This record gives sequence, structure tokens and C-alpha cells, in this order.
Amino acid sequence: MIEQASKAEGKYVLGIDSLRALAVWSVIFYHLNSNFLPGGFVGVDIFFAISGFVITKSLLEHRSKSFFTFFTGFYRRRFVRIAPALFFYLLVTGLLASYFIPKASLSGGIFNTANWAIFGASNIQLVLTSDGYFAERMDFNPFIQTWSLGVEEQFYLFYPILIAVLVFAIQKSYKTLKNIAIAALIAVTVASLLLSSWQTENDALSAFYLLPARFWELAAGGLLFLLVSRSNRFSNISKNLNSVNLGLGLVFVVVSLLFANTNDFPYFWAIPPVLGTVLLLHSANIQTGRPSSLIGKLVTSRPIIYFGKISYSLYLWHWGIFVLMRWTIGLSYWWHYLIAIALTVGFSALSYKFVETPIRTGKFVKKRLDFTVITAGAMAALMLFFAVDFSKAEYMRRATAISDPQFTDRKATIQKLEQIPSDTSGSGHSVIFVGDSHAGHYKYMGHWIANKTGSEFKSIIHYGCSYVNLQFFTYLRLSRCPSEEKITQEIISKAKAGDIIVLSSFSTPRIATLDAAADKSQLLESLTTKEQDASREKILQHSVEIVRKLQAKGLHVVLAAPTPVFVTPADRCIRWFNKMNPICEAGFKEDKNFELQLRAPVMKSYEALSNKIGATLWDPFPLLCPKEKYCYSESKGRYLFVDQHHLSSNGNLLLVDSFLALARSLWR
Repeated sequence: MIEQASKAEGKYVLGIDSLRALAVWSVIFYHLNSNFLPGGFVGVDIFFAISGFVITKSLLEHRSKSFFTFFTGFYRRRFVRIAPALFFYLLVTGLLASYFIPKASLSGGIFNTANWAIFGASNIQLVLTSDGYFAERMDFNPFIQTWSLGVEEQFYLFYPILIAVLVFAIQKSYKTLKNIAIAALIAVTVASLLLSSWQTENDALSAFYLLPARFWELAAGGLLFLLVSRSNRFSNISKNLNSVNLGLGLVFVVVSLLFANTNDFPYFWAIPPVLGTVLLLHSANIQTGRPSSLIGKLVTSRPIIYFGKISYSLYLWHWGIFVLMRWTIGLSYWWHYLIAIALTVGFSALSYKFVETPIRTGKFVKKRLDFTVITAGAMAALMLFFAVDFSKAEYMRRATAISDPQFTDRKATIQKLEQIPSDTSGSGHSVIFVGDSHAGHYKYMGHWIANKTGSEFKSIIHYGCSYVNLQFFTYLRLSRCPSEEKITQEIISKAKAGDIIVLSSFSTPRIATLDAAADKSQLLESLTTKEQDASREKILQHSVEIVRKLQAKGLHVVLAAPTPVFVTPADRCIRWFNKMNPICEAGFKEDKNFELQLRAPVMKSYEALSNKIGATLWDPFPLLCPKEKYCYSESKGRYLFVDQHHLSSNGNLLLVDSFLALARSLWR
């Protein structure tokens, strides 16, 4: 069987590249604008099924002298196929990112994703650090698409072991062992599908990013090859039945591309595209010669096949280009889309011709031993790791050199703090800021207060996780967030009687996405319905219970009222290459009356909470928005906010007198 298989090694399955082209362009159009193809993200699932088929074909059709060469030969082929284009992409994009992407909350961790991607583990890093693939901030990480490569590379670690047992059984004509190996693969595949169903409901991040809940998608393609090509089952079907097979496959795939939704993913919506791909692969695998129908000729035309051949480079480069455009000129208008597509095809074609193809098919690499190629690859990975670290260091250096003078006026800070007298009113006490990033954005002020009062600055920050937030739409917590009860216990364990606990969370709605302004009238209407008033009242009662637990420990609880919000993010709109971005068109100001209406419902709740339990309500808004008509995020060339709603050091400087007076009054 192995000898026969080796003779078939060169067989080219024409339809595979057509499917790859469909998969990659589905992903590209979805990422360009999700309205173009709402289910386009299932293109990755199509890739998974194709990969399972191709990998199984590769494992069974390559002759090996021993089990050692069976594995080394496989990993050599995988490395030569995956690593060159990936490493080239990471290197070039890392260097571009170091210049065009500012140090900002949106860009945090992007170089860590790149470093993990070098070793095929970025999917694990994203589970540990992200809010999910479909979270808006992920649109600004140029390396997030490497998660799927991580899934595939981890699949390559385990799957060949199962196939090795199968190969051994075939070589020795152990029919029982062969059947056991196939049955084991089927069992693991079913278990993976069941896990996907459970994790989608209970641990969505792991279900999306990690191999256990995705294994079945790749294994489905592998099982097709085993059952049809190697076991000769379902391969001798009539032309009419094959047409039905083809039609069903297309229906499953097209329905998925049009209707798949992110809420029921990967289970249930990963099933139709994988099933459809398996049917299409089956049809393509038994197809002899080129198709004669008009549609068949179209989908196997030279341009389609070419896009299939460069699909890997297209998948890598499209995302990096889209992200870099979001950070620079934007990705909102039709001419942005045309530029993005042109750059994607151009960079991908160059990568395929000058990186992928020469290394995969070149004589120099082919002549080298498996061990030599794998060792050279490991060394290249290590060198790339340091190169990415260099890009990260350059990114940090540029952030310091370009951004800090505008967000942190050191001279003004020194002059201001020199004017404030020091005392020991806070000696033996702490000021503890608790909440999400809106507690974190007071860090400068916290340090200054501690320095001027002899107190200690502490923080309990869980980014993206609010605490005692009285706005109804923030009450639903991310799965990674600790419970409010757990945070309460953390506060009690770190604080002692007399300490000041500042509760601050993002409690007004954003007035823009990361790419465009929201409809203001609809936004205001959404805040004042009876249902939402009732929700706020329910949350208010819950918050009363939490704050009373803190007060019972002798802690001074300060409720920090919401700060202004803006459409234009300063950190994305202050350099020559991003000032034309559509998100920057609104300028660094916002109508004050609108801001007051926006915060009115939640301010009513904060005032009620303060009155019910005697907590101190501290409102920084009047200091940050003193003008009559507009609130400004920029003043005299200095930015008070670093983005759409987080304070800069300059913004903190405006508040230090007010909070210092409050702290001293509480410690009297």
C-alpha cells in the first residue's frame, strides 16, 4: 500500500486551489468590511478542512525509510511551507509597526503576539490576553491572524502520531490495528466536536483559539482522505451523484458565508463550512481531467488557481496591511478599500515569488538533510525573535520621543508640583484606585498625591472589568473578569481603616467606534428608556451593598464621576501620516451640552449612591471641561487625553489640586 501510495505522490487535486482562493477572499472581504460578507470569517474553517486533507495526503504518500525519517521529513516539509513567508511577514510588519503604530492602549501587546507567532503559539497568547477575536481592539493588532497558524502547527505535533500508527499497520498488513487507528481518530474527532459545543457556551475564547475545540475541523479533512482515497470508500460514485455532492457542498459553504454569526461560533456555525468543504474536496478528488462546464472552467481558471497558490501569503499580508491602514490613513472609504486590495495582492505576489517558492522548491534547500533544515529553521526563529524585540524597542523609543512631550509636559508638571506644599496628613495610609482602565488613568495623580501627603499609592486594576459601575450596559462582565465579590475581598485584604478607596470605571457610553462617530441622537435616546432606568436602579441597590462592605472596614470610599469622552483619539491623530484618517475629522473638541446629557443618567445614579451611604462623590468634569460651549481634549498644544476617553499626564495635572484637597479633608 505504501509503495502504491508513493507512486500517486505527484497527483494534483485541481479543486484544492480553487477552494483556497474562495477561503482567503472570503476572509479578506470580511476583514475589509464585515457587511460585504457577514460570514466571511468561516474562510478559516474552510482552510482547516483543506489542511487536514492535504496533511493526511502528505503523510501517507511520502515514502519513509524509518519512523524517524517519517517525522523529520514531515516537519521539514511543514517548516519549509510555513516558516519562510511567516518569518518574512513578521520581520517586515514588525519594522513598519515600530514606526506607524504609536504606544497606546490599542497597541498594547502586539509585539508579544508576534513573538509567540514565531513559535506557533500566538493563539495561546491571545487566549491569555485578549477579549476575543471579534473584539473591536483586535482590529488594531497586525499579528492576530497568526492564531490560525498556531492551531495548525499544534495539530502537526499530535496528528502525525496517529497517522504513524496507521502507516505501521498498513506496512505490516495489520488490518485490526489499522481499523483501531482509524476508529481512534474518529473518536478524537467526535470528542473535539463535543468539546467545541460545550466550550462555545462556557469558555468562548478557548473554543475559538485553541486546538482541542478545533481539532475536529482539520481531522474532518484527514478522515475524508483516509476513507475515500486510501480505503477506496465512496470513491466510485456516479457522475450524477457527484454533481449532487458538489451542489450540497456549495450550498453549505455559501449559506455559511452569508449567514454565519459570531455568537454561535465555532459551534454551531463552523459545522456547515467544514462539511461543505469536505463534500467539495470529495468531488474534486474524484474528478478526472479538467471540468467541462462553464462554472467548472471558471472556478479552475488561471487567475483563480493563482490566488489559490498565493492564498497563504494573501492570508498573512491582507491583515497587516488593513491594520496599518487603520493606524494611518484609515480604512473606511471605497478608495481605502482599493488601496488595501492592491497592496495586499502586490505584497502577497512578491512574497510568493521571492520568498515562498524559492525556499520551498529551490535546489539549495532540497539538497539539505532534514535535520539541517530543521536546525537552520530553529536558528532563524531565534534570530527573528530578537529582531521583533528590536522592533519593539524601536516602537518604545519612538513613542517616548514623539508622544510624551504632547501628553506629558514635564516642565509644567515640575513647576506645578513645586508649588504644592507637602505634609504628612496621609502618613500610614494608602490611596487605592480600583476599577478598570478608568481607575488606571489616574496613576500620575495617585503618585503625586502620595508624594505630597506621605501616603502610599496602590491600585487594583482589571482592564475591561468595571467595579461598582452604575451604567447598565457595563454590568455584563467579560468571562475573564473577576467577580465584584472577589475584587471586594482583594480591596479588604490590601487596605486598612482610614485608607481612601477611589472607585472609578468607564461609565458613559462611547460616542464613537474605533473607526467612526456614533449617531448622537440615537445614543441619547438609548440611555433614557424605562427598561434601562430600571436596570440602573437594580445595579444601584447592588452597589449599595458592595460599598457598605468597604465602609464597614473603616475605609473612605470616593466615587469618581465620569470624565468627558471624544470622537477623535489623540494618539492616532497627531502625526503626519494619520491626520487624514476619518476618525480624526471631528477634531479635539466635543459639544459640552451633549456631554452633559450623555452623563446625566449615570450621574443621577452616582448622586443617589452617594446620598444613600454617605460616600464622597468627586467630579473631575468641571475641571476638564471649563469652557461654556465645548469640551477640549487638547489645550495649547498639549493633550489632556491620550485617546477617546483616557486621561493623559497633562489631564491628571489639572485635577491634582482638587483631589489633594479632598484627600486631606478625609484624613483630618
